[in-house]
Amino acid sequence: MTATVEYGIEEPNGLAMMLGGLIQANLAAHPERELLLAKRATYGIEAPDVNVAVSIRLTPGTVTIRNGLVGRPDLSIRTNSDNLLGLSSVPLKFGLPDAMTKEGREVNRKLLKGELKVKGLLRHPGKLARLNKLLTVL
Repeated sequence: MTATVEYGIEEPNGLAMMLGGLIQANLAAHPERELLLAKRATYGIEAPDVNVAVSIRLTPGTVTIRNGLVGRPDLSIRTNSDNLLGLSSVPLKFGLPDAMTKEGREVNRKLLKGELKVKGLLRHPGKLARLNKLLTVL
């Protein structure tokens, strides 16, 4: 694997460490996923229930994770920490939650109820699919 996961200058918060470790492990286990880094993308992820947020930037060969929301991300995800943890184990179809599975329908239900908010979803579905593929353990 030639891709690297880097953290900002500051000490990474728990969410940054968790997501960085997950991405690094997935890239090591599935080297073909390094292709997901070929195009630049930025993400903001917030878990308001634990008052933590991170920014993720994808560039060719590098994933950079920083504490807090930095700049203006292409996609912003806001949900509680339990939902974030569960998203890594949802079966995907074309990089998005598979609505034919119980877990995929649950994600869609949370989107409709506002328990999971994804700003930029309609403009950047491909970028969301790339992030999902990087984070999924399946």
